Amino acid sequence: MKALDVLPPSWRSQFPGQYAAYLLPLVCVVAAGVFLMIPGTIDEKTQQALHGLCAQRPSHSYWLGDNRLPFDARMTGIYGGSSIALAVLTLRGRLHAFARPNWPVVALLAGFVIAMAVDGANSLLLDMGAWYPYQPRNEVRLITGLLTGVTLAVTLCFLISATFWRTGRRDLAIVENLNEVASLVLLTVPFGLIVSAGPGWLYAPIALYLLSSAVMVITILAMVMVTIATRRDGSYRSLMELGVPASVAVVLAIIAMGAIAGGRYWLEHTFGVPPLE
Repeated sequence: MKALDVLPPSWRSQFPGQYAAYLLPLVCVVAAGVFLMIPGTIDEKTQQALHGLCAQRPSHSYWLGDNRLPFDARMTGIYGGSSIALAVLTLRGRLHAFARPNWPVVALLAGFVIAMAVDGANSLLLDMGAWYPYQPRNEVRLITGLLTGVTLAVTLCFLISATFWRTGRRDLAIVENLNEVASLVLLTVPFGLIVSAGPGWLYAPIALYLLSSAVMVITILAMVMVTIATRRDGSYRSLMELGVPASVAVVLAIIAMGAIAGGRYWLEHTFGVPPLE
């Protein structure tokens, strides 16, 4: 007996298209509920959940009130900025954009990543006790992270449009011009200001937002890999049809994040690695 045989005949034909769309919200609600019911504070649980994705150095991190954000400044910018930019691109209808961005746009987006890499290398030189060009600052880490987050959002949008859809707009690029890149960057500024100078009561929503952003990014990457591996690329027509693969990808993302965090905790405990400062 197949799983759908237990449903009335009139439901079976409708289930894949009509009811599968509700699977993703259900999975997200269950995952959020389980996370909130796990013993511990939001501070403790978000730090633990994201332990495998970030060094979480206190000296490189922002604090809201008495609590340190679960990502350091650079990763806070990357994940926080990418979610904002991807939401804006979605509202602009760019998930179905098939045209390639022009070279000035590509060069600027690549420049954002290079700027973050340069700042990261500068910090590494300081940690190694070598000569470094300038004093590292969390403000620079956050800014270069936000810029890279915009690039990440455009990249994720490109992966979605290039992998999932059967049809799309070939006359529309994900980002049409430099002005659109600038608008995406400007829309991340309020988040950066909140992170760097926000009140303590905003800690919980910001920490949960960063956790959700990390899950979203990894979920999209997992969806792309699963879609290509199952040879379903170019077969979807709407977001409603992504309910089942997206739900599977959310579960895979959570498992992967837990495994990486658990592995880091195991290595630290086994080899007595001291916490980073």
